[in-house]
Amino acid sequence: MRTIYLVALNTFKETVRNKVLYNILLVAAVVLLLAMSFGDLSVMSRVQVMSDFGLATMSLTGLLLAVFIGVGVLGAEIADKTVYGVLCKPVDRIQFIVGKFSGLFVTLALNFLLIALIFVTAITIMTGHAPRAEIFSAVLLLLVEMSVIIAAAIAWSCFTTPTLAAIFTLSFYVAGHLNDLITLSADAQSNPFVKTILTALHYILPNLEYFNIRTAVVFGLTIAQGHIFFATIYGLLYTGLLLLISSILFDRKDL
Repeated sequence: MRTIYLVALNTFKETVRNKVLYNILLVAAVVLLLAMSFGDLSVMSRVQVMSDFGLATMSLTGLLLAVFIGVGVLGAEIADKTVYGVLCKPVDRIQFIVGKFSGLFVTLALNFLLIALIFVTAITIMTGHAPRAEIFSAVLLLLVEMSVIIAAAIAWSCFTTPTLAAIFTLSFYVAGHLNDLITLSADAQSNPFVKTILTALHYILPNLEYFNIRTAVVFGLTIAQGHIFFATIYGLLYTGLLLLISSILFDRKDL
């Protein structure tokens, strides 16, 4: 456990020193500030615009962090062979993978906390009272979704180059949000082979739309009872599966 903690701490320090992190946070801050003025130009209320932009900004920054930092942290170490300095010590490869994921996840969680603090404070100032509890549920599901993306980024980094890993991670994210469309395409197919492939993709890929309750939060729609709990469990299980796959791939990698 201490080994995982040390790897996670080192990863966190590396990430914090990365200039990309601050550029992403700067973009997020600018978007949130612009959202406060967009409310007057929209048919929605300023609170709705702020909530929509805030959650969308979290999703975008989380994806950018997972792609540009998550892929880079492990991929760069493998490419530069600095990973040898860690693995020559009594560090199991599974511990190394879990530690890398933990460090990246903590960085992302702190990033989400900062953005959430900004837009929750803005909503509180505009309305005079705290935002609805559903906003915090939406933030939780976004964090779970990003844990899946980080785990996917690490998995891709274990057997390909950082550039390809970034492309595959982005494709994984897009495909996950289009999972329902894959099902519809499979049902419309007359070719059995294509239908089988699409059906298999539907079950293999995660349904990332399961974590998206932004529309319900912004427009005050009812969220199904138990949805938050089951979506969280689903995300954690998928994250665990990806980390297991990453550990197997990394263990078999010739380093």
